[in-house]
Parts: sequence; C-alpha cells; structure tokens
Amino acid sequence: MASSGVRLMTQLARQFEERPEVRYGLTTMCIGIGMGGTVIWENPHYTGEAA
Repeated sequence: MASSGVRLMTQLARQFEERPEVRYGLTTMCIGIGMGGTVIWENPHYTGEAA
C-alpha cells in the first residue's frame, strides 16, 4: 500500500502523545525495488520523567 509510511508516522505520533516519557521512536518503511528507509523521531512531548 502506497500510504503505509504515513500511517506508521501517524501511529507513532499518537503513541508519543500517550507516552511522553518515551524520547525516541523509529519508523522503517519499504520503498520498493529492494530498498527501504528508516527515520528516527524525537518525541516533542518528551518530559524526561519515568513512567
């Protein structure tokens, strides 16, 4: 599906809101023709507090 990367990023953004104690997230996607992409995201809601 062509929009799976957007879905993965949206899901991660929602999880960041729910879990402000998590600082980083990772999204990996298949680009096609044997290639892939990975993005490391930093949570804008990060508080630095343990759960």
